[in-house]
Amino acid sequence: MSAERPEPMKQTLKQHPRLLILFLVSFGLGLFGIYLAFIDSVYTMSAVIASLFTFGFALERTAKYMQEEDRTR
Repeated sequence: MSAERPEPMKQTLKQHPRLLILFLVSFGLGLFGIYLAFIDSVYTMSAVIASLFTFGFALERTAKYMQEEDRTR
């Protein structure tokens, strides 16, 4: 085992910074949903659902890039 090789997901996120932006957006939407929960519960589910979709999309894109990198090796 080599300690020099970074984890595949970290390596992919370093090579494709826009994926990291998607993760940050999903995290921000989640925090926004929590904020809305304290103000008005009507919009809370919309923010939480948007956060989950964004996080799932970011994971899907990351997996796609990781598979492409594995094919090229």
